[in-house]
Amino acid sequence: MRWVVPPPSEIEAETEFNVTYELILDTTFYTWAFTNGYFDNSGPSAAGFSDDTTAQAWCENTICPAATSADETNCCVHHVNAHSCPLAGLPNALCGPWIPPTGSVFTHSSVLVGPVQQGNWSSHIGGLYEEGLTALIAHFKVAGLHLALEIETRVLSKTDCGDGTCATGEDCETCPKDCGSCPLKSWAIALIVTFLVLAVTAACIVFGYFRYQQRKLLWDESWIAKHDDIKEDDGLRGAFGSMISVNCTSNNDMSGTNSMAMSATRKQVFAKTAIYKGRTVCVRKIKKKEFSLTSKIRKEVKATRELDQLNLCKFVAGCIDVPNVCILTEYCPKGSISDVLMNDEVPLNWAFRFSFASDIARGMNHLHDHKIIHGRLKSNNCVVDDRWTVKVTDYGLTEYRTKDKMMIDLDDDDDDNDDDYYKEMRTHVYRAPELSGQSSYIPTEAGDVYAFAIILVEIATRNDPYGDEDVNDLPVNWKPPVPDLDPEYGDKDNTCPCPDDYINLLNQCWDTVIINRPDFDTIKKTIHRINPPQDESSRSNDGNGMLPRSIADDLKIGKSIEAEWFDSCTIYFSDIVGFTTISGGSTPIQVVQLLNQLYITFDDIIDKYDVYKVETIGDAYMVVSGIPTRTCLHAREISNMSLEIVAACKVFVIPHRPSEPLKIRVGLHSGPACAGVVGLKMPRYCLFGDTVNTASRMESNGEAYRIHMSNFTYEELEHMGGFDCESRGTIPVKGKGDMKTWWLLGHTNDYNKIHESLVNPIIPQGRLTPIDSSRADVSEADIPESDKSRKISNISTSNDSGYNEKNDDVLPDIDM
Repeated sequence: MRWVVPPPSEIEAETEFNVTYELILDTTFYTWAFTNGYFDNSGPSAAGFSDDTTAQAWCENTICPAATSADETNCCVHHVNAHSCPLAGLPNALCGPWIPPTGSVFTHSSVLVGPVQQGNWSSHIGGLYEEGLTALIAHFKVAGLHLALEIETRVLSKTDCGDGTCATGEDCETCPKDCGSCPLKSWAIALIVTFLVLAVTAACIVFGYFRYQQRKLLWDESWIAKHDDIKEDDGLRGAFGSMISVNCTSNNDMSGTNSMAMSATRKQVFAKTAIYKGRTVCVRKIKKKEFSLTSKIRKEVKATRELDQLNLCKFVAGCIDVPNVCILTEYCPKGSISDVLMNDEVPLNWAFRFSFASDIARGMNHLHDHKIIHGRLKSNNCVVDDRWTVKVTDYGLTEYRTKDKMMIDLDDDDDDNDDDYYKEMRTHVYRAPELSGQSSYIPTEAGDVYAFAIILVEIATRNDPYGDEDVNDLPVNWKPPVPDLDPEYGDKDNTCPCPDDYINLLNQCWDTVIINRPDFDTIKKTIHRINPPQDESSRSNDGNGMLPRSIADDLKIGKSIEAEWFDSCTIYFSDIVGFTTISGGSTPIQVVQLLNQLYITFDDIIDKYDVYKVETIGDAYMVVSGIPTRTCLHAREISNMSLEIVAACKVFVIPHRPSEPLKIRVGLHSGPACAGVVGLKMPRYCLFGDTVNTASRMESNGEAYRIHMSNFTYEELEHMGGFDCESRGTIPVKGKGDMKTWWLLGHTNDYNKIHESLVNPIIPQGRLTPIDSSRADVSEADIPESDKSRKISNISTSNDSGYNEKNDDVLPDIDM
């Protein structure tokens, strides 16, 4: 017998623990026990055994019952447990596995029974309750024999963790509540120190990197332009600036109080233009006797260059060569909003006017968000680009412009002093009352809001803020009267849809109490709220005519348009057979009238279907379905449209040749294509890919009044059903080899039944940037700027689809 897992040498009172002890009986034990009569009352019927071998066999082979029923007649090892015996109160410090004479019952474990071969026995001790030295006894009953294995342990007083006293037996690990937290081990301290060092080092590296980048940008002088690199714009634009306003009047007509106003009208040119590195820029020339590129100026330029917002005119470069110091900014060809508003030839409905105000508010809000106060905001400093987007200019660079004097002409003029004085007088109306009367003042955000209120007056009246007033006769804090926005009967476009809201915004912006003026973020939201959304589409009719509405909307908000891949679409090409003969015998006016009437008919038809007209080139007409709006029914939409167009052409009457039929030839093809916006001045939505070229080939190999389609389109229609098609056989197609093609004849009798149940599933939109070369022929970035409107290499586009390679008067002779 031995202790395998003995009790701890010291243990706290009432603490549970486990012990394991071992009992192994060999042959000598059975001989000894049998000889001494310990098996006499064991075995069945308590009759004992005849010899020690029989006794051993019984012990090893007998299966014991439950512990409560086990005794020496039915189980060899019929009692195993552990007892505790406090030694302090026992005579002679002797303890045995029995109840002492005092009658006290001490701790003992549950009774175990089992086969003699078990070896190890484990007991769970629920706790020792008597403090002091205690004997722990492992007690075995084998047949009629009692065996005991004793070991001593010391029971310590129970500690109460949480009583606020760090008693004996408690430490920082067992009871941190009473004894406090243990000090960090050396390895933990080393780990923390290492982590902190690494974190501080990383933070220093990151800070140093960004600091280096900032300093690098601060000391970057790539923005400095040499005077010799600024070339004079020799065109009309360079001679007169970017916009010349209203008609001039002779000097004889300028009399009285209007002479100054008419003088200003005569010279209403807001900026000089020049050519810098091949691009047109606006030039703000500054008169300086000397120029020092200080750190403050560098910081101003850095802050200005970092601004990138659609409604801010970008800083291009600056020249610091005295006496040619100037600032070069982005060129906006339509001039200032003052020029546009006062030009009666430019029709401006209120949708345009609201968009002007909204653009200015967005630009100013961006400036104020970046802690830049304009201080010179006026209508002449709000310019209009070729997309009718208003951009705020002449902001920032305060130190750069210090003691500056803006020059309108490159050469000095005798009238310069008078003009500069008058222009300075006319800017007083934009100065807030709290800033008036000061020769030098610090611009404020509230002052910019006040200036915006004056611009709102100009937008509402389409007139100079002074009107017919003479600036010399007006008080210092004069401001224009509130505009009258009563509805103009019969002229819906010139009627403000929400006059009360507009006037309320105006009054808030020029409120004499500074804290009552809203910030530009609030102004921007207010304009958006009061601007009727149904009128917003009128802002860019030209853009929506040449581009899909979704693309035009993205362009209007300044979103970049990426090339997009479409896995499946159907492209339509049509051509007038014999158009060369018709046009040769007609006057240009008659040809224009013919095409205009024909395309009006076509446009009315395509409006009924989910298709997009890509372009018209002469008598050629190109339509696509599945682009830019994805649809699984693209072949059906194009086919139905084609059938209706052919039917319309059969009854179409040529205005100047009513007896001559108009023969149309149609080609269809389905497949993948890439689409994107090409060009900047006149953006076009173009298709790229072999599908475009193949569709053109289907048309050029077709016949009059017939719809010729590829096998790909046929399979699309066959899959849906409801279309009557006729095989044309295999024909040679230029650049494609032999192709099996089909004629589209019309609908089958079950067309309506089939297509009433067809549902167009939603196809997820997605643009690929850059275009996967394995799926697309070309990306927009691969096309040189000079070639974006023509075919390059072997790429087929919607602008070059083989029209110049076909003979529209000769039909191919095809063997069926």
